Amino acid sequence: MIVRRSPALTVTSGVANTYFSVDGGAPQNYAGAFTIGTEGIHQVNYWSVDRLGNTEGQQAATVKIDWHGSTVQNSVSGTAGGNNFFKSAVQFSLTSSDNLSGVAATYYRIDGGPTLTYTAPFTVAGDGIHPVDFWSTDLAGNSNNSYMVLIRIDTTGPVTQVALSGPAGTNGWYRGAVQVSMSAADSFNGVSAIYYKIDNGTTILYSTPFTISAVGSHSVTYWSVDSLGNIETARVVPVKIDTAIPTVTTSASPASVKKSSNPVTVTVSGKVTDATSGIQTVFFFVTDEYGVTQPTGPVTLQANGNYSFTLSLPATKNTGDSFHLYQITVQATDYAGFGFSATDTVKIN
Repeated sequence: MIVRRSPALTVTSGVANTYFSVDGGAPQNYAGAFTIGTEGIHQVNYWSVDRLGNTEGQQAATVKIDWHGSTVQNSVSGTAGGNNFFKSAVQFSLTSSDNLSGVAATYYRIDGGPTLTYTAPFTVAGDGIHPVDFWSTDLAGNSNNSYMVLIRIDTTGPVTQVALSGPAGTNGWYRGAVQVSMSAADSFNGVSAIYYKIDNGTTILYSTPFTISAVGSHSVTYWSVDSLGNIETARVVPVKIDTAIPTVTTSASPASVKKSSNPVTVTVSGKVTDATSGIQTVFFFVTDEYGVTQPTGPVTLQANGNYSFTLSLPATKNTGDSFHLYQITVQATDYAGFGFSATDTVKIN
């Protein structure tokens, strides 16, 4: 019997090829590093085959690519005016979204101030034009989308200025007709109209300066409205006109006495009135032609304007003189600055 022995056969195994597929696509022979160039969540399957034809069970890896930042939407609420302005404080809300990695945080800042983390709607307040910057960061670290919105707020009415012109007296009184001029300014939206009332009368639209000429104390109420309808708080300016001098009477009693070594007591009486601005001061003064005694002082008025006071004057005259004369003057000034006086005499015979 003949036995034939086959010669020994040695096979050395090893990796023949490595394969991969992306997102369930066709298998590809792996020859080196490859690139996945689109955003999204990708699945890479990979396996190898050895030289004996044994195929490895497929393995998988997840590749997440996100290079765009989140998007942020804003919404605002408040009392709307014209010209893109609000007439109130504004509530500002933000909503962020990210289609891939998700939103990590949302941030904002007002008027270039500190950066704040958004957690709930916030309020923008105060007259002016406020820039609000906002953006989000996603979980991949992207923050390349930023936004800015201008919030315009005007809650304040204009400011009106009043100028009075006329013959000025004292204590805020005028001695003749007064011209009233008005002007107004508004910081943001401009003045729509100026209004006024005289002595709480009919409301009048201001267009040109007007004149008040009636004697007495008047009030001019005035205010302005801007183009958004914001109304200025009404203010009042007094206009006081007095064109008449005070009325003064005086009488000295006795009017004449004989020369004596004893002084004479003189009673000075009269009345002082002013129909409009009222009496501010009343004084008396005595002019002695000899210059010996010239008393002066205030005069006290009663409620009805009457007054009475006494003076003690020397009842003397120089040798050779036919008489010695005293002039007693009462002088009144009203609050408008008008003055008037009355004089009576006492003669020493």
